[in-house]
Amino acid sequence: MKTRSASLALAMLLATVLPALAQAQPLVIASTPAAGASAKRLSQIKLDFDAPLSPGTAGAEIVMTGMPGMADHPPMVIKAFTTQMSGDGKTLTLALRKALPAGSYTVKWRATGLDKSRAAGTLDFAVE
Repeated sequence: MKTRSASLALAMLLATVLPALAQAQPLVIASTPAAGASAKRLSQIKLDFDAPLSPGTAGAEIVMTGMPGMADHPPMVIKAFTTQMSGDGKTLTLALRKALPAGSYTVKWRATGLDKSRAAGTLDFAVE
């Protein structure tokens, strides 16, 4: 009788936990440049995700948040780039038309996993 109760309890626990695990949001596990890093002559930014993304759902915005010598530099959206998803759906590349000038930047990204779970985040870095 105890074995049956334990089996039933385990089955109920798994029925509750497994769907939640399957709905995990996409996560950035690595990036180029790395978060908080400084780069030179940056002409592309890569975001590597932990799982494939749903085709056509990933996007990003690049914002220059600071410029050397300008204490009150207002945020400036950088629009001169294209996005491309890798064949396996795990890497989003932002290809810049020309290298970013010196300053601090934030990439605001958004993506949808194959299971329709949505996620968003930011990546901060600097260019020398």
